[in-house]
Amino acid sequence: MSDPRDLLQPFPVMGTSIPPERYRKLDLSAEATGGFICDPYYSMGEWIRKVDEDGRYCAYGGYLEKRGFYTAGQYVKNPSNVRNIHLGVDIWLPAGIPVYAPFDGLVHSYAFNDKPLDYGGTIILEHREGPFHFYSLYGHLSKASIKNIEVGQCITRGSEFCQLGGKEENGGWYPHLHLQLIKDIGRFSGDYPGVVAEQNGNIISNCPDPSFMVLPDIELPTDL
Repeated sequence: MSDPRDLLQPFPVMGTSIPPERYRKLDLSAEATGGFICDPYYSMGEWIRKVDEDGRYCAYGGYLEKRGFYTAGQYVKNPSNVRNIHLGVDIWLPAGIPVYAPFDGLVHSYAFNDKPLDYGGTIILEHREGPFHFYSLYGHLSKASIKNIEVGQCITRGSEFCQLGGKEENGGWYPHLHLQLIKDIGRFSGDYPGVVAEQNGNIISNCPDPSFMVLPDIELPTDL
């Protein structure tokens, strides 16, 4: 009997024009950056450009990293419950770069989350593959990405359906894609926590590692 997980063969979210050998793992944890990143654009951009050698590589990573640069009010409302655990994978590429659907799916919801250091343009897709039912979230997109889509719209595997946004429309961040996998989205629409406190174990366990949708040689998460 075949393994149902064999059904989950994603199309790379950044397409096939970037070969696997060009991807380079990036560590943005507080321990790795040592407080160097003091703003989400300039010093962050400097750090990332050093890793990707000014575009030679595609920097990515960040799943479950404990980061030190989440200092906006929505992250530190409660000093004993600081939101600093990152639940997605970030892929650092220039604004305007297209994003591709990893699986066939439907547009579950979308929004422009315009708080400082929020997602900016955001799209959530719903996927059903054999016995699997899950959602993928795409954050820090351009406004144009959410202009001509509709809830319930079919998105086919491998099709371009959005683009990365610039600083003025992605929440103020150095351009990148926030990719997140969600098992049960509950009542959320156009949004889902992408950074949580360590105490929020229920949300953390609801978001398996989405890295397998970035690179084909990464194994599927066992908790999907």
